[in-house]
Amino acid sequence: MPDRTLSRKLRFVMDMRIPGKGFTLLEFMLALIIFSSGVIAIVQAFNSGFLSSEDVSNVDLALNIAQAKMEEIKNTSFSSLADSGPAADTNFSNFNLTVNVAEGQNPMRVDVTVNWNVKGGQANVALTSLVTNY
Repeated sequence: MPDRTLSRKLRFVMDMRIPGKGFTLLEFMLALIIFSSGVIAIVQAFNSGFLSSEDVSNVDLALNIAQAKMEEIKNTSFSSLADSGPAADTNFSNFNLTVNVAEGQNPMRVDVTVNWNVKGGQANVALTSLVTNY
């Protein structure tokens, strides 16, 4: 008999719960899927932003390397201007520097190109200037 009494008491307690309160397993799983989708989207947005900021830093650094080379060319005599590269930059080994000089002209066209590896290929920055013999 004690088993039946316990069973009746449990059934009575289960019947006392208020209908409509709580979540079903289906509702919980649906909420979990929606929440997980939102978290995944936010994580991907942060990751994309981080990679973009790294790309901007690389472009800025490459531009500074190219400008420094242009300053070096500006301080070089006109007769000794010549092509060079591609060669790794002395301070930043993952950036390659190339100088192309259109010789035999006055003014000479000088192109400085800086290349570096990015995810899925290469990127570059190019500066062009004219140097004259005066």
